[in-house]
Amino acid sequence: MSMGLLLGGLNFFLEGNLKSKLERLKDNKLFLLIFGFYLLHVIGMLWSNNWDYGLNELRQKSSLGIISIIICSAPLPSKENINRLLLAFIGTLVIVSVINFVVYFFFADKFHLIDIRDMSRFGSHIRFGILIGFGVAVSYHLSRCYARFKWLFLAISLWFVCYTYFSQVLSGIIALLIVVFGVLIWKLYQHKKYFLIGVILLISLVMKGALIVYLMQPIKQQSMFKENYITLQEEWNKRSSISYDSFDLRKQHLSQTLERYLISKNLPVRGDGVQKLSNQDIDFIEKGFADVRQTKNGLMARLFGIRYQLHKNMNPSGHSILERVEFWKNSAQIIQENWLIGVGTGDVNDEIQKMYDKRHSLLNEDRRLRSHNSYLTFWLTFGIFGLLYFIWLQVAFFKVQWNGKNLLAVFFILISAVTFLFEDTLETQMGITYFTLFYSLFSIETKSI
Repeated sequence: MSMGLLLGGLNFFLEGNLKSKLERLKDNKLFLLIFGFYLLHVIGMLWSNNWDYGLNELRQKSSLGIISIIICSAPLPSKENINRLLLAFIGTLVIVSVINFVVYFFFADKFHLIDIRDMSRFGSHIRFGILIGFGVAVSYHLSRCYARFKWLFLAISLWFVCYTYFSQVLSGIIALLIVVFGVLIWKLYQHKKYFLIGVILLISLVMKGALIVYLMQPIKQQSMFKENYITLQEEWNKRSSISYDSFDLRKQHLSQTLERYLISKNLPVRGDGVQKLSNQDIDFIEKGFADVRQTKNGLMARLFGIRYQLHKNMNPSGHSILERVEFWKNSAQIIQENWLIGVGTGDVNDEIQKMYDKRHSLLNEDRRLRSHNSYLTFWLTFGIFGLLYFIWLQVAFFKVQWNGKNLLAVFFILISAVTFLFEDTLETQMGITYFTLFYSLFSIETKSI
């Protein structure tokens, strides 16, 4: 990504025609919005105390300005060239997803992979999951442009669906659902099938209700047998190289992981319970699986993990959903005290860490992260006006693309807007590059591509 920025910036100057490029930038209202968003980070330095951190933030966020300038200053590309770029994007997703899948499910031990998050070999599993979801929308778009290859793009879409299912990335699942339901509703809307649209929306509500009911059901974790922790420890140490008094590979107390796993298999928390475990069970426990249901592949294993977190929420550390709730609470408290102009670009991390200490958060220090909600992040950074600017950045884009009937761009901004609720997408180079590249690309072509 850094090399791409360097080469793109170099080409911008070597290509010349700077006057024409500046005219195109000035006439592109969406470019002015996203470039203004970067300038907002620069302005946010005025009320920052930590300039070292702030300048590093400006360096990381510079992709917002550089990528948008490179793309939006270029002459209007042909639809065929845009589609070739999208084909390259889809091809890359297919290759990387296949590599990820094969390595995780067939060579996990060789690569020392212990968690489903390790399935993404070349970057954040969350960011890649979102890319896969958007990839389904791109495949649908390309199937309309290249009708004779529609079955190929359908096969690619089905592969992306399977990958999303096995990867268990919630943000990716949400992105996928936005595309699937969006395509259905769009097709029905085109044919004025408003009743069927209502049925689709009703089905989505029923699915949401069923999910809530499932997550609200408590998990029974009570042993039906008398415990004997002395024999439990003795037998475990005979079968594993990881000590009973040590930590599993996820840095959890192994004794607790072992006890929960035995109960989930309806085995006694004693030495004879350990004797009944298979070698595969021992391996799962060493890797930190505390329930046999979590060892299954696919979405249900992820949903069970969420359900457990909701009902066993004493310490959020190590539990992604509970950690997010703690991130949000922490950020909300900072916003309450700095709601008007925020804390500034340079002081975000300092204020977040101070608030964790002030609230006596149970989170481990290495897990005291930022908001994991882009709306909260920009509110606490720039205040209420920064939040409104960030929202308008998306609303204006949506209006332009909707009016231009650019369905692919509409999917892009919907996926972004929803996943911003759960992720700090614009806090990583991968996230910034993805968002800015497609935001800029679609801003120079507003008609259906």
